[in-house]
Amino acid sequence: MEMRWPARGPSGLVARFTELRDLLAEIADVDWRHPLWWAIAAGAAAALGRPPRGGYLASDAEPRGDTFMGWPEPPPPDPALRIADAVLAARAAADALEELDGELPDQPLLRTVVRRGGRAVAAPIADVRRVAFVVGDRPYLARLDRDPAGDAALAAALARAATGAADPRLEPVDARAAVPAAIAAVLGDDDAGVVRHLHRRAWSRAGGPWLGLGRTADLAVVSTCHMIVDGYGHAWLASRIAAGRPAGARAALAAAARPHLFALPPLAPIAGADRLGVAWRRLDGLPPFATLAHTLGRVLHADEGDARARHSPTIQVPVAPGDRGDPLRRRRRVVPALLSVRYADGAPEPEDAFAARIAIALAREAAGAGLMSRLLDAARAAPAPLAWKRRLVGSASRPLLLAPVTRVFGGRACLSLLRLGAEIPPAPPLIAVSSPGLLPSLVDAAGSTVLTAVVDDTGATVTASGCGHTGDDAAAAAFLDHWLAALAPAAPVVRSRRRAGRRR
Repeated sequence: MEMRWPARGPSGLVARFTELRDLLAEIADVDWRHPLWWAIAAGAAAALGRPPRGGYLASDAEPRGDTFMGWPEPPPPDPALRIADAVLAARAAADALEELDGELPDQPLLRTVVRRGGRAVAAPIADVRRVAFVVGDRPYLARLDRDPAGDAALAAALARAATGAADPRLEPVDARAAVPAAIAAVLGDDDAGVVRHLHRRAWSRAGGPWLGLGRTADLAVVSTCHMIVDGYGHAWLASRIAAGRPAGARAALAAAARPHLFALPPLAPIAGADRLGVAWRRLDGLPPFATLAHTLGRVLHADEGDARARHSPTIQVPVAPGDRGDPLRRRRRVVPALLSVRYADGAPEPEDAFAARIAIALAREAAGAGLMSRLLDAARAAPAPLAWKRRLVGSASRPLLLAPVTRVFGGRACLSLLRLGAEIPPAPPLIAVSSPGLLPSLVDAAGSTVLTAVVDDTGATVTASGCGHTGDDAAAAAFLDHWLAALAPAAPVVRSRRRAGRRR
C-alpha cells in the first residue's frame, strides 16, 4: 500500500513546531540548549502557517550548483579531431535539447541563465542551435545549420580562431550582455576537479549557457547548471549526446580544420571554481539501497570518532517526489531526505530495523511531508527575497553562525542512486560528479562527500566527489574504497532492470 501524508501537515503553530522537533529527533542528536535550533524550528513552524509560494530554491546558478557526467572515451590524438568532436557534440546536444524539452517537469531546457537584480533567471532562447564555442580564453557564438553540410566550414573557422584569426562565422561574446545560448562547447582539456564548471567558460558578467561540452583526461564530459536540470535529466541528456554523434563525420570535419591549425591555446582559469577530489569505480552491480546507506552511516560514525553519539552523521539522499507508480516520478526535481544510523552503547542498529525505518522516512519525503519537505515549504512561504532564500537553502558555504544546523542539514555525505529508465538510450558507463552540501570551515575542516551510483544494463559506476578530508583525488579514492570494502560482505549484488528501474 502506498503511504501518504497530508502536504501541509498540522495547522496550529505548536503542533507544527512539535512535528518538526520530532522529525529532527529521528535523525540527529539535536542540542535544544542552543537557541539556533529553537529559532530554526519556531521560524519554520511560523512560516508554514503562511500561504505557500512557488520558487526553486536549491540553486541560484552559483558555481556550487554545477555538475558533470562523463563517460570513458580516448582523447583525440590531434587538435583537429578535438575541433571535430566539439562540433559533433554541439550538434548532438542541440538535437537532444529540442527532443527532450517538455519531457522533464518544471525543467524547461531551451533556456539560458541570466543574472537579474542579484538573482539568476532561466530566460528563453530564440535558437538552441546558436552555440558558444570556447577557444582558449575566448568564447564565440556560431550557429549550427540544420544541414550538417555546413559543419566543415565551422570547423575550419574554429581552427582559424585558435590562431587568432577572425572569421565571419564566429561572433565574439559581448562581456557585458547575457550570452544567448544554452550550450557551450569547449576546445581543450579541463581538470576533473573543476570540469563541472565547463559551461561557465562561455559566460559573460550577465550569465550564459547552462550545458557544457568538453573533456577531462580520458572522459568526454557534459556539465550542467543544477538550476536548470536535475540528475535524471542530466543522465538522459548525456546518454543522448553520447549516442547522437555520427562517427562517420568526424574524419571529414578534422580534415577541414587541419590545414589551419597547429595547436589549441590553453584554457583560462574558471572564475569561482572550487576543486573537488574525484574518484570512480566500475562495479558488476550493487547491493540494496538500505545496505549502501547503513554501511555508509557506519563508516561516517567511525570516521567522526565519537563513540557516544546516538546517531551517525546525517546522510542526504535525493528522493523523487510522487507515487511509485507515477511514470513521471523519476523525471521530476528531487527533494532531499536526511538519514542516519542509530547507535546504542556504541553498536549500530540492525540493518533490517534501519531499512524499515528509512522506508517510512523516504516515503514521507516523496509525499511532501518529511522534514526537508517541510523546511523547504517554510522557506518558500517566508517573506524574503528569492535570491536570499536560495543562498540560505542551496549554498554549501553558509555563515559560521549556522554551523550546528549546517552539519545536520548539509550532511556529512550525500548518497545518490540513479537507475536509468527504459527511455534513456544505451550509453557508456556514466561518471557523475556534484558539489557536496557541507564545505570545510574554521570550525569543521572535514567537509563532506557525494557518492553517486549510476546503474545501467551491465553494472554500476560509483563516483566519489568530495571536499575537506576528501578534497583531493587520492583522498576521495581512499574514502570510496573504504566504503566499498565495508560493503564487500554485504547482501548479494542487485543488477539493473531497465524497465523496472527507478530512482530512489
